[in-house]
Amino acid sequence: MVPEKMVMPKKVSMISLGCPKNLVDSESILGRFIEAGWRFTPEIEGADLVILNTCGFIASARDEAVETLKQLLDLKRRKKVKAVAVCGCLIRAMGSRLADEFPEVDGWFGPFDEEKVTGFFPLSMPGSPKRGAKHARGAKVGAAAVPFNDTVERHYSFSDGNRLLLTLPHTAYIKIAEGCDRFCSYCAIPAIRGRFTSKPLDAVLDEAKILAESGVKELILIAQETTFWGSDLYGEPRLAELLTKLQNLGAFPWIRVLYTYPLFFGNDLIALFGSGNPEKGESVILPYIDIPLQHCNDAILKQMNRRVGKSETEELLARLREEVPSLTLRTTFITGFPGETDEAFEELVGFAEKWRFERAGVFAYSAEEGTRAALMPDQVPEEVKEARRARLYETLTGIAREEARRKVGNVYDVIVDTPVINSDGTEAENFFIGRTGADAPDIDPVVYLTGTGLSPGEFCRAEIVETEDQDLIAAVL
Repeated sequence: MVPEKMVMPKKVSMISLGCPKNLVDSESILGRFIEAGWRFTPEIEGADLVILNTCGFIASARDEAVETLKQLLDLKRRKKVKAVAVCGCLIRAMGSRLADEFPEVDGWFGPFDEEKVTGFFPLSMPGSPKRGAKHARGAKVGAAAVPFNDTVERHYSFSDGNRLLLTLPHTAYIKIAEGCDRFCSYCAIPAIRGRFTSKPLDAVLDEAKILAESGVKELILIAQETTFWGSDLYGEPRLAELLTKLQNLGAFPWIRVLYTYPLFFGNDLIALFGSGNPEKGESVILPYIDIPLQHCNDAILKQMNRRVGKSETEELLARLREEVPSLTLRTTFITGFPGETDEAFEELVGFAEKWRFERAGVFAYSAEEGTRAALMPDQVPEEVKEARRARLYETLTGIAREEARRKVGNVYDVIVDTPVINSDGTEAENFFIGRTGADAPDIDPVVYLTGTGLSPGEFCRAEIVETEDQDLIAAVL
């Protein structure tokens, strides 16, 4: 029997939308709630508080966030949840329009407001938190003032260490910087997240040690652009130095880097990516380079304000192919950017075929409010943008399937992620899902493993025996 005066732990749940950078913010928020005495529940229904961390990058992401919010508020009206809070980039992207449309929301928190959320929802709240009479720009929302703010308040605390990981226990992201200084003409991120700010070296290393102690074996570096890390601290990019120090910790079998930019690839960084085969213990820096290029046509790249031309990009790609053994290249492309002609698009298709990217994503251009590209002439019709996206995507997936088939008969180190789940919800016997070093979690293909004595988080040697589309089927040796 629980005494009446005892405060039972309140249950908090989280829905995290968007990119891994957003996921780290979600984990940081949950970590603060756990420290404040709350209990995390993965189940939405029955939670005392559900936090929706949103993405506001493109229209489809905003639509997803708004639709998810409607579903949560419906649960609240039906008393399936007690309180709903919304945070993240959507607040900056849509402003007080959200508050006017959704007055039932119990708290609004923009980027960099993670530290405010727990104070706004105290553990001792008997039910829903107190709310002001109206959610509006500059109004007090509940017990704390959480106004909609038209400027980015930079108070990034870099205190992401005590997170509640939402990834698999053996894999974690580490955000090494916030914001962006590229100012690509199609992108609203600098307006939403502010200028580029590197997380200090000691803070990154301390956070990495915490993650290692928790059992993380694959550390994944993320930022709006990782190759720019250190430029604001030292006057020049120093990603290679950071990677070397992380590698020297001796704590992670795999270190993966995402979101590099096609500039700032110095000799030291390329040498580090190509320093040896991690499967033989020569390096833990995976030869996996995620380098979003967006396009190859010089006129389009100039309009995009990418600050790097086709010849420079090809010089870099040729060097990476030559100097990084077992290289896996991942990229993203945008089709239908304003002014993209049929000839420019055909050039992009040929570029993709020439460099044979093993991993790729393709997006139709989205005109974002407040960006320069949205005001450019020669906007491409939606049906043309989508048709080009579909064709380029099919080209790239065809290349990926061919690259997968080339792996049949080869042996790789594979990290075991999860057991395969049968249709009745039970775990399949001796059947697991894993990944090679060429596969980033959630975005890349997987390896289906057959073998005995396997557990999630372990590494094994496996021979590729077959493919299924881009996925691999392997037998553990």
